Amino acid sequence: MADDAPFPEPDDAARSGAGSASWEPYQSPQGGRGGALRLLRRYAFSITAGTIALAIGLLIYFAPTRLTSPPADDEPTSTLSVDSQPPGAVVIVGADTAGVTPINNHPLSPGTYLVTIDRADYGSRDTVITLSAGQSAALSPRFSRDESSVAAQDQAAARSQGSAPAGLSPGEPSPSSPSPSPPGPGDETPGSASDSPTANGQPDPSTAPAAGDIAPVTGTLVLRATPDRATVALDGEEVGATPATLTEVTTGTYEVTFSRLGHKTVTRRVDVSATDTATVTATLKRRTGHLRVLVRPWGSIYIDDQRRAENSDVWYDTTLPAGPHTITAHHPALGEKSRPVTVAPQDTQSVVVDLREQ
Repeated sequence: MADDAPFPEPDDAARSGAGSASWEPYQSPQGGRGGALRLLRRYAFSITAGTIALAIGLLIYFAPTRLTSPPADDEPTSTLSVDSQPPGAVVIVGADTAGVTPINNHPLSPGTYLVTIDRADYGSRDTVITLSAGQSAALSPRFSRDESSVAAQDQAAARSQGSAPAGLSPGEPSPSSPSPSPPGPGDETPGSASDSPTANGQPDPSTAPAAGDIAPVTGTLVLRATPDRATVALDGEEVGATPATLTEVTTGTYEVTFSRLGHKTVTRRVDVSATDTATVTATLKRRTGHLRVLVRPWGSIYIDDQRRAENSDVWYDTTLPAGPHTITAHHPALGEKSRPVTVAPQDTQSVVVDLREQ
């Protein structure tokens, strides 16, 4: 039995013994000093990427010029071209001189401008233009020289003090002009400055002839409006009623105003020239107001002899042209009653017609 007994297991104390070596895990002698290095190796990519991003951000922020190009102007520039006949006219846009014709694609900002085209010895033209963004406008005025005005200017220059035609001294008569015959006894030259001395022996300037009286250049202006019989005013001065044709209108730019009772006023601008007939048309819209009518106890409503409601006992609302109107209420037993009413523009008028009142 003793041989069959299992071998006893030695306990830990007997197995380790007093003089036996104990087991411990291996540690590198440099393990404590390599912790920071391992941390840097583990996050090296993240640290490098963050450093590069920070550097790029600082470079963009502190750079003298931004890397991105400035945004382009969303509003395109408008242009103006002027080609006059004859050329050489001075073009003034607003208060700025644009140059001398021909002018091609003069840049302008969108807006409304007064364009003045002036040609020496021919006159000037005023035109109002409105340019939207990117729009191009072209003007081609034609100037015609008025021969009578040119002759009057030449005569005025010849009569001016100290002036004489080329090759002649002052006071010497021109070969092309007939020499005046001496006045006879009792003859007087009207308007002669030398024959009208003042009390101090000096000529009276009020009796001197006006030098260079130039007839104004005129044109034709046609005025039409819908409806007719609209009152027309040029620059605030009433000139008649439409339809109208005005002749001998001095060339230039005018403000034309159309007005009519019960209608909205319309204003237009027009350029009158000596070569073309200017036509101005306008459509005048009626001014309207609001009208409310109530019949008591009830009845039919007529406005200006037109039936608007049948056997109504509630408020009847309508819009009418501004001005006088007539309201008539009818009841089969109480009869009818009429009342005048004036509808004011942009206003509401309320009327109560009581058929029970006599």
